[in-house]
Amino acid sequence: MASSGASTISIIEALTLDGISEFLPVAKRKIQEYIDIIAESTASARLEEGNARSTIALYKSFTAERQRQYKHLLDSLARVLDKMIACREKGEKDMHGFMEESINMEKACMKRIEDLMKKGEIGKNI
Repeated sequence: MASSGASTISIIEALTLDGISEFLPVAKRKIQEYIDIIAESTASARLEEGNARSTIALYKSFTAERQRQYKHLLDSLARVLDKMIACREKGEKDMHGFMEESINMEKACMKRIEDLMKKGEIGKNI
């Protein structure tokens, strides 16, 4: 994500005011859509993790004989839970990356507007 962010910022540095006006709202909207999708997925993942933990706890309340009988299922569920947690954590990390990229993009747009104002290419009453 860092290289795509740097690439986006280098493109922003060449935009005109009209280009920035067109680009920024669309980019912010798309990034917000990605963040919303990941946030919804994260909430759903947390719920499913809770369900898996409850099921594991239920198996642990079985008699020793029953636990031995279903050990392969319990082990499999524990592995799935570990994978679910890893996927959710990656999603959360990606979400924070999108947020950071959005902030950096907006800062780059504001810097570009300031640069255009300094060059006298746009009026001061924006």
